[in-house]
Amino acid sequence: MQTATTKAGLRRDERGQGLAEYAIAIGVITLTVITAVQLVGAYIVPLWNSAAANIQSAAG
Repeated sequence: MQTATTKAGLRRDERGQGLAEYAIAIGVITLTVITAVQLVGAYIVPLWNSAAANIQSAAG
Protein backbone atom coordinates (compact mmCIF):
# COMPACT_ATOMS: atom_id res chain seq x y z
CA MET A 1 0.00 0.00 0.00
CA GLN A 2 2.85 2.36 0.73
CA THR A 3 4.24 1.84 -2.76
CA ALA A 4 1.04 3.16 -4.33
CA THR A 5 1.15 6.20 -2.04
CA THR A 6 4.79 6.85 -2.94
CA LYS A 7 4.06 6.60 -6.67
CA ALA A 8 1.14 9.00 -6.35
CA GLY A 9 3.38 11.45 -4.49
CA LEU A 10 6.06 11.24 -7.16
CA ARG A 11 3.55 11.98 -9.93
CA ARG A 12 2.48 15.18 -8.18
CA ASP A 13 6.02 16.31 -7.31
CA GLU A 14 6.97 18.95 -9.89
CA ARG A 15 9.76 20.75 -8.06
CA GLY A 16 12.44 19.96 -10.68
CA GLN A 17 10.22 20.76 -13.66
CA GLY A 18 10.94 24.51 -13.67
CA LEU A 19 14.69 23.96 -13.50
CA ALA A 20 14.55 21.50 -16.39
CA GLU A 21 12.53 23.94 -18.50
CA TYR A 22 15.01 26.74 -17.83
CA ALA A 23 17.91 24.45 -18.74
CA ILE A 24 16.26 23.52 -22.04
CA ALA A 25 15.50 27.17 -22.81
CA ILE A 26 19.09 28.21 -22.08
CA GLY A 27 20.37 25.40 -24.30
CA VAL A 28 18.15 26.45 -27.21
CA ILE A 29 19.13 30.12 -26.81
CA THR A 30 22.82 29.19 -26.67
CA LEU A 31 22.61 27.13 -29.86
CA THR A 32 20.74 29.97 -31.59
CA VAL A 33 23.39 32.52 -30.62
CA ILE A 34 26.24 30.26 -31.73
CA THR A 35 24.56 29.68 -35.08
CA ALA A 36 23.89 33.39 -35.56
CA VAL A 37 27.49 34.32 -34.76
CA GLN A 38 28.79 31.75 -37.24
CA LEU A 39 26.47 32.95 -40.00
CA VAL A 40 27.22 36.64 -39.40
CA GLY A 41 30.92 35.90 -39.09
CA ALA A 42 30.96 34.44 -42.57
CA TYR A 43 29.82 37.83 -43.93
CA ILE A 44 31.92 40.03 -41.63
CA VAL A 45 35.34 38.42 -42.20
CA PRO A 46 35.58 39.43 -45.88
CA LEU A 47 34.57 42.99 -44.98
CA TRP A 48 37.31 43.22 -42.35
CA ASN A 49 39.87 41.76 -44.76
CA SER A 50 38.86 44.27 -47.43
CA ALA A 51 39.10 47.15 -44.96
CA ALA A 52 42.52 45.98 -43.79
CA ALA A 53 43.78 45.75 -47.37
CA ASN A 54 42.48 49.25 -48.14
CA ILE A 55 44.16 50.66 -45.03
CA GLN A 56 47.46 48.96 -45.91
CA SER A 57 47.40 50.24 -49.48
CA ALA A 58 46.53 53.76 -48.33
CA ALA A 59 49.31 53.76 -45.72
CA GLY A 60 51.95 52.24 -47.94
